[in-house]
Amino acid sequence: MLEHMGTRWGYVFLRSANYLSPDQFHELMVQAVEMYLAGEDEREVKNSEFEGRLSTERRYEIMGGLGGQRFDAVLETAYGKDEATFLVNEQTGGTGVAISRN
Repeated sequence: MLEHMGTRWGYVFLRSANYLSPDQFHELMVQAVEMYLAGEDEREVKNSEFEGRLSTERRYEIMGGLGGQRFDAVLETAYGKDEATFLVNEQTGGTGVAISRN
């Protein structure tokens, strides 16, 4: 996973309620990363357990000591409304930047 080989990398942080399973949260985090990479601002999300909207205003925010672009999910589940916030932080640094030692 090195930049000079054309691979982009980073990390995702999640803050949410507990209505969804870890696999469902993983699915939402993958969609947030896909949106980040594609430059999308909004996406409808749906599976057998929830449906709703994933969106970003392209703001950089900090959660604790870590930051990234914020994505918000507003979902309807069988248990009621659920909300989640994701921070997506790319560590690649762009073309021509030295490889991170993090």
